[in-house]
Amino acid sequence: MRRSRTSLQLGMPHTRFHSLGEAALLAHAGDLQWAALGESTGVPASRQRDADGRPVYASFYYVEIGGFPRDGLAAFGPDDRVEIVSEVGRFGRSMMDGHHWLHRLDDPAGELPDPAPPGPFLRLSNVLVALGGGADDLRIATPANADIERLPTLPAEPDSYKTVKLARAAGRFVDPPADAEPLWEGARRVDYEINPDRDVNGVGLLYFANFVVFTDFAERRLLHADPRFSRFEIDRRVTVSRRIGYYGNAQPHDRLEIECEAWRLPGGNLSFAHRVFRASDGRLIAVSSVEKHLEGSPRDPQGRGR
Repeated sequence: MRRSRTSLQLGMPHTRFHSLGEAALLAHAGDLQWAALGESTGVPASRQRDADGRPVYASFYYVEIGGFPRDGLAAFGPDDRVEIVSEVGRFGRSMMDGHHWLHRLDDPAGELPDPAPPGPFLRLSNVLVALGGGADDLRIATPANADIERLPTLPAEPDSYKTVKLARAAGRFVDPPADAEPLWEGARRVDYEINPDRDVNGVGLLYFANFVVFTDFAERRLLHADPRFSRFEIDRRVTVSRRIGYYGNAQPHDRLEIECEAWRLPGGNLSFAHRVFRASDGRLIAVSSVEKHLEGSPRDPQGRGR
């Protein structure tokens, strides 16, 4: 595995209402993995091309967030100094897997942990692809102008590949416990209009981190219609753990249809299962399972400690 350490001073761009921003955190970890590809192979990732001259892009197929304390991403906030320990490797010539652990910089380890100690982490798995006919046509590729062999190899295929296939068939990564209380019967659907000015990345694809935003939008819409939840509670939803599997992308002017199932877990946390379809052809392009709590920050909306 390729190991590295980077420091991050959290500011407003990294945060959301009451916590570390989940989409911003994923974007930062994704950028670290993108940079590792370029630094290891000797060619910046944005300049890598396949044998036909098409740009090669690191497309994430699996994301996992875990290891956070009970208050989830609310454990971090503005002005916290974080050290990220990253390990990235490849399987074959087109698959990569990376782990990124978060440590407070006020107590850094003297040496690079090997393995890194347990704690909050992100896992990102990706394949290298080239665009075929557009954002809805991605094809496995290998860069011809970069030495992919310089990226350290993994001993086996990442288990995340099998995990996302199982989640695709099941429609979720985890089943709720038997004593979980459904918030509504079955799945409810919310439509989301893609915003090309905000949701699309520099190569014309829906940005992987923004799928968090899409599913959060669906949750909020459905919870607002439920009299059991106040607006204040809904605003204080904070992610504790999440897994996402990606199975495709969409054109910038398509529309997304998001199915959402929800449960209240023993202890009060909420669990959601999302399935994201592109409206143009009904294809499933993502599955997400997330656990959230409603506590958020120990400060009220006016900033007074409670």
